[in-house]
Amino acid sequence: MRAPADLSLPSAPALAPLLALDPRLPGVWAWVGRHMTPDAAHDDAHLCRVAVWTRRCAPQEPPALAVAAALTHDVVNLPKNHPQRAQASTLAAQAVLEALPDLGFSPAEAGAVALAVRDHSFSRGAVPETRLGAALQDADRLDALGALGILRVATVGGHLGRALLDPADPWCQSREPDDQTYSVDHFFTKLLRLSTSFQTDVGRAEAQRRTAVMHAFLAQLGEEIGVPYAPMD
Repeated sequence: MRAPADLSLPSAPALAPLLALDPRLPGVWAWVGRHMTPDAAHDDAHLCRVAVWTRRCAPQEPPALAVAAALTHDVVNLPKNHPQRAQASTLAAQAVLEALPDLGFSPAEAGAVALAVRDHSFSRGAVPETRLGAALQDADRLDALGALGILRVATVGGHLGRALLDPADPWCQSREPDDQTYSVDHFFTKLLRLSTSFQTDVGRAEAQRRTAVMHAFLAQLGEEIGVPYAPMD
């Protein structure tokens, strides 16, 4: 397994103003840097984008808790094909619950952040119990949509050795989608229906906009491969 990267120094442009929101947050970021194993789809830029959108989706939540939840939500980052993938958010939540009191957060604050981290995961299939959890889940799912989502599908598919698409039936019209074999199938197994799962008004509106971007991409792809895009019902 790859050793955790040193994420303690800001590299994403949005990170510095986020850390400046509360004096405890630089310590949170340093802790994440010591424990998280990043990849191309789960790096410091991803964590920053999730933090920005968590705050937008729940502006009434304390900034320190919103940013702490976003920065720590992938502290246990397991590959898509790992047998414990569905338990990653639960493991991350336990680590957060144990670590945050040592970083200046009260037990109640640590519990709120850990609960949001536990419930954010798509693999876990949970409906968040709190507004913070709903905002974190929406923010994380937004990063799977739109132009960013397209890039991440290609990145993960390439890493796992998946073919781009099924040339005989790219839109799954006469077969079940199989995103373990074809990267484009992931749009049909998950991404194009993801917007219906959003919990906040802000997140839902942005998800619908980004889903339209992905439909436009698939339409262009259909033109290029000579098979007109046919959205699944």
